[in-house]
Amino acid sequence: MEKPNQADHSVTVVIVALTAILFVLDVLTPLGIAIWALYALPLGFTRWSAVKHLVFIVAGACTALIILGYVYSPPGASFEVAMINRMLGVLMVWITAFFLRPERM
Repeated sequence: MEKPNQADHSVTVVIVALTAILFVLDVLTPLGIAIWALYALPLGFTRWSAVKHLVFIVAGACTALIILGYVYSPPGASFEVAMINRMLGVLMVWITAFFLRPERM
């Protein structure tokens, strides 16, 4: 089993920090504004990590944060619009994760 090097830890720190920043932005913006679409960025950074299942871990975390963002965001769009937006966001996260999955799995 390979030991992750310092660069892998740096990529993981960037992914965690970027995901946290996006969540704070999502919570601060009203429902209906699709800040959650930016969760594709930390997913993309998983491509440079040697951690085998990191893309799916980040996709799961982004899914949870999209749902929490719905709960804690200030009102904006109607319930139906906000719910459809969030469902499309979760679908986008998992489609992106599917295409970014490592070949070595």
